[in-house]
Amino acid sequence: MSAISHDLPRAAVNAKLVALISSGAVFLGILLSGFVISEPAPYELYMAGLIAIWALFGLRISRAATPLLVLLVMMNIGGMISMTQMADLANTPLYLAVSLFLAFSAVFFASITAVQPSLYRLIFIAYVVSAVATSLLGIAGYFHAFPGAEMFTKYDRAAGAFQDPNVFGPFLVLPGIYLLYLLLTGPATRMPLLIITAGIFFSFSRGAWGMFTVSAVLLTGCLFLQSASGKFRLRVVVMTIAALALLVIAIIVILQLPGVSEMFSNRAQLE
Repeated sequence: MSAISHDLPRAAVNAKLVALISSGAVFLGILLSGFVISEPAPYELYMAGLIAIWALFGLRISRAATPLLVLLVMMNIGGMISMTQMADLANTPLYLAVSLFLAFSAVFFASITAVQPSLYRLIFIAYVVSAVATSLLGIAGYFHAFPGAEMFTKYDRAAGAFQDPNVFGPFLVLPGIYLLYLLLTGPATRMPLLIITAGIFFSFSRGAWGMFTVSAVLLTGCLFLQSASGKFRLRVVVMTIAALALLVIAIIVILQLPGVSEMFSNRAQLE
């Protein structure tokens, strides 16, 4: 009995330690995803190692993630078959490697969150921190806030710690929508959302603008329709009107800045 009483606390401590290390490893991986200024990016190298180590220590592919794995494997097999029709295969291995990496990453995150649903919140927190950090870099670069800040811009557009504004902008959409959800459903700080929204705007990525706008409309509409509470619906309506008013005012003010109006006009066109 004494042996059992001593073993149980040690087992509990070990389990807690493993959970803490694994959570920290996932947090760091998501945090690094916002910094892809060179390739291979730290995120890619880190995640490749993390997936391999996790697999050695018992990564379990859940039943829910199995269809995803099958579909992604079939897609990549199709990509390999399509290589036979290409005259120039110089860059093909790199594209296939990236596709395989993204596939394994998707299955990895689907599997670990199926086993530990608590990781969802941790992942979103890390995503928001990463998005805020890279947004600040992009905004600082756009306004030349410090010497060398222009490295965080591309084509006179904010790019953050990414190689392309059209990658930087869409990266910010999901954490922005997540923060909007928190703001609409309860008390939440507004500053991270403002920073991310500014990052999306100064990326001048039409895709990011469209994704954020459509997602925000769908989120607001779904929250309004699914709630039976008149008080909550009123909150959503009031906050939406206030947000739109502030957005219009902010855009009008920002467009007065030198160079912003011209870039906005150019990027707002559908040509």
